[in-house]
Amino acid sequence: MVVQADMEEPGREDENTEFVGLGCALELFSELDEVLGMIDQLKTIYTTRKAIECAYEKFRCVLTLYQEQPHLLDPHLDTILERIILIIRNKDEPIELKHEAFKYLHVIVKVRGYKVVVRHLPHEVSDLEPVLTMLERQNPKSTDTWETRYALLLWLSIIVKIPFHMTRLDSFQSTPGPSTADDGEKRKTVIQRLVDVCKLYVLVGDSSRFPAAFLASHFFTRSDVKDEHLGPFIAFACEVVGSPKSDMSAQCGALAALAAILKHGSREDLIPHATELLQWLVNSNCRKKDIPLIRQLGMKVVQRIGLTFLKTRVAAWRYNRGCRSLTINLNAGDATRQIGAQQPTQSNPEEVGEDFDIPEEIEEVIEELIQGLQDSNTIVRWSAAKGIGRVTGRLPKELADEVVGSVLELFSEQNSDSAWHGGCLALAELGKRGLLLPQRLGEVVPVVLKALYYDEARGYVSVGAHIRDAACYVCWSFARAYDTEVLRPYVKDIAGALVVVTVFDREINCRRAASAAFQENVGRQGSFPHGIEILTTADYFAVGVRSNAYLNISTFIAQFEEYTLPLIDHLVKYKVDHWDVAIRELAGKALHNITPKSPEYIATCVLPQLLSRTTSIDLNARHGAVLAIAELLHALAVVGKERNQTIQEIIGEKFVQEVCSLVPKFKERGQFRGMGGELMKQACCVLVEKSSLAQMPFHDMSIIDEWQFLLDDCLSNEVATVRTRAVYALPAFLSEYYQHGDAEKCLRRQQGVISCYTGKLKAVNKATRMGFCLAIGSLPGFMLKGRVSSVIEALIGCTEITESTLKWAESRRDAVKALHTITNTIGIAHGNKQSDPGKVNKSLVDAMYSCFLRCLSEYTMDSRGDVGAWVREAAMTALQVLTTLVVKQDPTLLDACVIQKMMADVSQQAVERIDRTRSHAGRVFSSLIHSDPVVPHIPHHTEILQIFTQNLCQEELNWNSAADTFPLFIELLRLESYSASLMLGLVASVGGLTESLVKHSSSALFTHLKHLQQTPEEMRRLCGIILQVLIEWINSERLSDSLLTFLDRLLGSGCVHSVLVDPEVSFSSEILRVVKGVVTRSKDVHKLNRGVDVLCQLVQVPGEVSRRSLTQLLIFLCHRFPTIRTSTAGRLYEALMLYGDDAGLDPTGMEQAMTLISDTEWDQAIEIVRPIRNEICDHMGIPPPKVVQKKSNTSVIS
Repeated sequence: MVVQADMEEPGREDENTEFVGLGCALELFSELDEVLGMIDQLKTIYTTRKAIECAYEKFRCVLTLYQEQPHLLDPHLDTILERIILIIRNKDEPIELKHEAFKYLHVIVKVRGYKVVVRHLPHEVSDLEPVLTMLERQNPKSTDTWETRYALLLWLSIIVKIPFHMTRLDSFQSTPGPSTADDGEKRKTVIQRLVDVCKLYVLVGDSSRFPAAFLASHFFTRSDVKDEHLGPFIAFACEVVGSPKSDMSAQCGALAALAAILKHGSREDLIPHATELLQWLVNSNCRKKDIPLIRQLGMKVVQRIGLTFLKTRVAAWRYNRGCRSLTINLNAGDATRQIGAQQPTQSNPEEVGEDFDIPEEIEEVIEELIQGLQDSNTIVRWSAAKGIGRVTGRLPKELADEVVGSVLELFSEQNSDSAWHGGCLALAELGKRGLLLPQRLGEVVPVVLKALYYDEARGYVSVGAHIRDAACYVCWSFARAYDTEVLRPYVKDIAGALVVVTVFDREINCRRAASAAFQENVGRQGSFPHGIEILTTADYFAVGVRSNAYLNISTFIAQFEEYTLPLIDHLVKYKVDHWDVAIRELAGKALHNITPKSPEYIATCVLPQLLSRTTSIDLNARHGAVLAIAELLHALAVVGKERNQTIQEIIGEKFVQEVCSLVPKFKERGQFRGMGGELMKQACCVLVEKSSLAQMPFHDMSIIDEWQFLLDDCLSNEVATVRTRAVYALPAFLSEYYQHGDAEKCLRRQQGVISCYTGKLKAVNKATRMGFCLAIGSLPGFMLKGRVSSVIEALIGCTEITESTLKWAESRRDAVKALHTITNTIGIAHGNKQSDPGKVNKSLVDAMYSCFLRCLSEYTMDSRGDVGAWVREAAMTALQVLTTLVVKQDPTLLDACVIQKMMADVSQQAVERIDRTRSHAGRVFSSLIHSDPVVPHIPHHTEILQIFTQNLCQEELNWNSAADTFPLFIELLRLESYSASLMLGLVASVGGLTESLVKHSSSALFTHLKHLQQTPEEMRRLCGIILQVLIEWINSERLSDSLLTFLDRLLGSGCVHSVLVDPEVSFSSEILRVVKGVVTRSKDVHKLNRGVDVLCQLVQVPGEVSRRSLTQLLIFLCHRFPTIRTSTAGRLYEALMLYGDDAGLDPTGMEQAMTLISDTEWDQAIEIVRPIRNEICDHMGIPPPKVVQKKSNTSVIS
């Protein structure tokens, strides 16, 4: 049982307690006292809406904990229900309280089930009248009290079973005095009242119609009611279902009532109505209704009519397995030890024989059920399958066998997937009940095995998962139904099929269902080969991960020879050409893993089949075959190496030539073009890679040039996966065919590849640059020997931003990745070996550091957002790799200034906007400060290690959490080498838009600044840095708005108030100067609003700064944009309320000015609001701005 998060409640468990994974681990109902207390508490809180809602949620949460183990409530049900019934029975309690009590009762019913709860409800004669009266007073259409009606109907269903004649319970008969005609019209008998209640509530639209149907089944089958009212009620229900005016709810309720009556009524009472009811149901075409629930209820009615026609009996011919001891079954062994099977138990002597008549209507009933098995909805098919099982169990052997034959006819190619699914469900039901005789297993098992593999592609999806799941259910039911000896002839086929579905099915539910069926067979049959070993590996949870099932579990199972060939054959037949690309890829890898278990079969049988499929017109078959061939060649080569055999000796020269000709044939047929061209290119890249790893004998052959051309073409493809496949294939291809063979030819080829690839780095296509950057990064070391300098310089050139490559962040990212990959491949030259042509020397190290640090400042933006973050993250990784390599090889190559800038820039990235980038920067920063050997020249290394301890960084700190990382990096502000970079990063975060980011970053910064109140020198230093950042970046398109928002939040926090009002510091005046310059020439409404916010914050600075800020704000009151005038008026009013006294304004004049500001509609024409603005200036003692005429006769406000 997994408890959802919304079921937790305050006070029950610690807030960190998780209920996930409890399963069925509860042992007893431990909250009895708490539940009883909540019921008693109803009397005091029912009038308070909030309190009663919280109490109900708490009650629901407690009981829902036992949803998976409801039987734990049984010992306490009487106690709990007694408390609730006590409230309901009390006539003095208000109806609102009773409604809440009924809600609690409904929760109990939902958890434990109505069939159990109803048996614990009181059913005294005295309860009938008050319960019935209360139900009659309810509003059937009310949505607030439906639980009350539900519970009352359920309660009535047990009360009406009292063994007294209903006419004795009419309360008006005991009333003294003569009765009149009017009394007869007003008063109804209890029977009539109950009839009316049943008819009313089976038609309602809420859940009350189901307990109403339950009530009807008990009431109308009473001996004193059935004669007079059963027939009319059945007619009433039929009329409702057949009426075109009846809505869905009414039809469902009426059918549910009919089904319940047919279930609980006696056969003698129902037989007179059965024929007519069946005819009506067939004519009403319930099977063709659009609503699945109506069709399902129709199936229930049909099967119960059939059961009514047939007497209750246990078929003497049924198969009875007899002994079902798991111990005996397991002792049967894993197909290696066999013991005498348990003989089927003989039927009881009182079981009825075969000499009885079968009504003609049964044929029609079975036909309806067979049709129901083909319904489009699962719940209808389930109901029909159960009906087939129940009805067949009362038929003679010959007729039952005909039913089995009819079910088997559903498994034809012409029938729909629904028919196959329904047929599987029916077979499972028949098998469970012993109605599928062993003689039929020869026909049934092949059909079930076929259903286990059913998978029909329809467009981009497939149909068949539900059929395979149902087929697993059939196998599960067979394990419980048949004796070991009966199933022994079919064990090999069933075991192989179940294992195949367990590891190779696409859907997780099918893999798990097959695993469960296999487990059941191992336990019940005891004859499945190697069952225990397989089960311990292929359990319910292990098969949940598809890749694990394909690549690991299948390999383990393939070691058992009974399963090796079935696994291989299934992959080749069904999965290699599967409609899902991912399955085809996994199938090839699975074949690779299984090949060592049967290499001869793979080489002689499987490989020829796959090669023949390469000529198929089906893209899926062609693609899957090439992938599988590639994987098999590699696997066979590995096997051959262990046996000292070449690949030619294993597969033969013929197949070697066929593999060699694959790529040219695909190219000749044009199969690298069109919609499927990308897939075929990917597959052929895999073929090139695996053929190279298999050391196919193609050295110095023309096919090498074909393969090289293919890889080069794929490297410039627009599809990323095609480029990636080519990059993966390139190292193996070059290592095998460009290193071995004719030395001069290999050298020319190597030079040609390097020249071509470095030239492609200047391509005018982004995808081409991306592909060839990654390709150069994947080159093996021998290809770079003597060419390191030219390759690195070309890659560095690719990282530079030009006008034409401004938006190509991905190509720059891949170039950075290639640089650090190459460095990792060939290594760093030691100080005294700088001339080594195969290593990276000091000049190249300096050039790469310069490149990576430049990339750390890239903030390219496009429609996807900050794509420059990809480049920055790659640059941080590259700096980490390069620094680690240099420190291990020769730390003297590191320059102190470079290391200082690197650490500062990385710390800046650790406090910026993007969560992923911050997390990556934090990990890089941690790895650098804790590097072994130690990175030299790190500024303030000792102080940093005190903040970022090794244990904190590696175990405790969550780098993805802003709440954890910001407080730590804020501590670096006191270190001069990091202050400027950190403040620049904090500007972006504190001035950002994301609520959580702003919350954590601003909280950490403002808390740090408040702690500096006692150290004014440090506070002034940080304010100077803020001012420096403002002056340098205010005109930046990326940071301009963030800077203004940062200043607004900083000045409004009060953290820097002491510096802001200090007359000896120019902090506030410089902020005013810079902000005024920005907003005066800006037309950006957003930026103007942010500027107004900062100017309003500067009103708190007494003296000239406040006066100049107010002047600028008053100018904005007549701005040409009405929205700016309106927003400025609102913000100015708030600023005067907060800081008016600090600004030194006359209180009376300020009050009058604020009145004018609030009373004026500032979106009116400027000519209307300008006089009002000037009047405000007079009240505030500020000269009104004047209209200055430019030489171009354009007026501006100054």
